[in-house]
Amino acid sequence: MIAEATRILMEKIEKRNIGIDVLRGLSILAVILLHLNIHFGISNTFLKELLPAKLFSLLFWSGFYGVVVFFTLSGYLITNSIIRKWTSLSKIDIKMFYWQRFSRIIPLLTVLLLVLSILHVLDVQGFVINADQTSLGRAIFSALTFHINWLEIQVGYLPANWDVLWSISIEETFYLFFPIICLFLKKEWRFLVIVGLFLVVSPWARTQLFEGNELADKNHLAFVDSIALGCMTAIITSKLTFSKALNYFFLTLGWSMVILIFVFKGFIYKAGIVDLGLNITILSVGVSLILFWMHEKHKSKEENRHYIFGWLRNMGIYSYEIYLTHMFIVIFGAQLFEKLSIGSNWLIPYLISLLLISYFLGKIIFHKFSEPVNIWLRRKLNN
Repeated sequence: MIAEATRILMEKIEKRNIGIDVLRGLSILAVILLHLNIHFGISNTFLKELLPAKLFSLLFWSGFYGVVVFFTLSGYLITNSIIRKWTSLSKIDIKMFYWQRFSRIIPLLTVLLLVLSILHVLDVQGFVINADQTSLGRAIFSALTFHINWLEIQVGYLPANWDVLWSISIEETFYLFFPIICLFLKKEWRFLVIVGLFLVVSPWARTQLFEGNELADKNHLAFVDSIALGCMTAIITSKLTFSKALNYFFLTLGWSMVILIFVFKGFIYKAGIVDLGLNITILSVGVSLILFWMHEKHKSKEENRHYIFGWLRNMGIYSYEIYLTHMFIVIFGAQLFEKLSIGSNWLIPYLISLLLISYFLGKIIFHKFSEPVNIWLRRKLNN
């Protein structure tokens, strides 16, 4: 099964949009670096003094925005995939769509929950759910029914490897309702009207829905604008072709917006953009504009396959596996660093080694488990 899966996988990778995989790679890298910062206290080390303030913030405080980029990319990729397979959103085969999403996501998520449950029962440090907050059973139920983010809003942060599932809950809820919306709206222009509504609702949901709760912006409504903008981008690019000059304008404007949010965090906060909840909207619009350019590049087969982008592209391909499993490496790595009293002179190579282990763990899981199971399950449907 694995050999056949490898052949099919290589064919699939060849058809993937390289630029989008690189963006996903950058996003998952930002997530890992944020978690390394949190668990190693990098903000209290020599690296904080060594690096310029904006560069340090870009490297070690950008993981949240990396997740936002994932939301916009997911909206685009799913919508684009539906249009390619069924020519129109209203013609979606809802049974096939759900099965394909199930095949890609649920097997690894189920294994992860099993491992986390075992670690909790064995009372392994860093993986035990506080009984005063909630129970193991409720955490599992919340993860499998895609509302662990709402659970955290109610009870507070869960252990780190559970906590990362908040964004998975939002994406899975999108996958659950999007096909129904496609069938209900029928006309794609109606979806664009819904996007306009989300652009108003989401900033409000980020700032007002659970005002005073530090986890308020993890609710589902807080990111529907990011996902919807990605969907809208796929719809527009399927209908319209823009000139080369206009696509480069989109690219320049898009990256300017992304850089504004990622690099100038202090400015956007002082300007009141964060308080209005518009930082996420601006970032998602920026990513969407970049996607216009990437879509055309992929369509015209003019993508840059430079080896410099190869490792980032691979991180993007394995991003789901890396996202679900990297906290094992971060948590155990931090505990080992403290237990062995490893000096600060070794901090940088140690962090790099954890990055590499996270990457290779994700790669192995992708090739040896996720994709073979994904392909096998999809064939079961076809048969």
